[in-house]
Amino acid sequence: MMFSLSQIKSANGKPRTKSLFYELSYDDPSESLFTLKERDIEVRGQPMLSLQQLYVSMVPSDPTEYEFAMQAFGSWKHWLKIKSAKAIQPWIEDWPTELEVKLRSEGIRKVIQESSSGKSTFNAAKYLANGEWNRASKRGRPTKEEVERERKIAAKLDAEFSEDAQRIGLRVIKGDKENGG
Repeated sequence: MMFSLSQIKSANGKPRTKSLFYELSYDDPSESLFTLKERDIEVRGQPMLSLQQLYVSMVPSDPTEYEFAMQAFGSWKHWLKIKSAKAIQPWIEDWPTELEVKLRSEGIRKVIQESSSGKSTFNAAKYLANGEWNRASKRGRPTKEEVERERKIAAKLDAEFSEDAQRIGLRVIKGDKENGG
């Protein structure tokens, strides 16, 4: 645990919520431990840890948030109480989205590395070339905009392929869709 129980709980032993945060502590901000800003700050010589930065750095290795809760607050229930506090919710509601973007970014970086030097270079390159990384979380039927975008990409790839084929002396024979070709 990063802080002692006397820092995390009030004098009567109840878990502190708003008073833990510099931006929400109206009584005595010097007792705050965290900031809701994206980066750590210093207030009158006292460091305030960015809970967002701590969350985004810790939760990727444990998406359940349990280890984060235990490290930051020493209690899963305390973290749930903080997450459900109406004053804090607007600050933290986008953190899971940021975490998902971070995880996808790391995954794509690994696929890119795999595409250039790994065992599954073809599959990794195909995944990237088809833009599957951008559609991974979408469910259901594609929108008209997505279909049109994919059509334009396919047309551009067809044109580039045709130019390459002509340059090396090949003739591209396009099938006739009406006649099963």
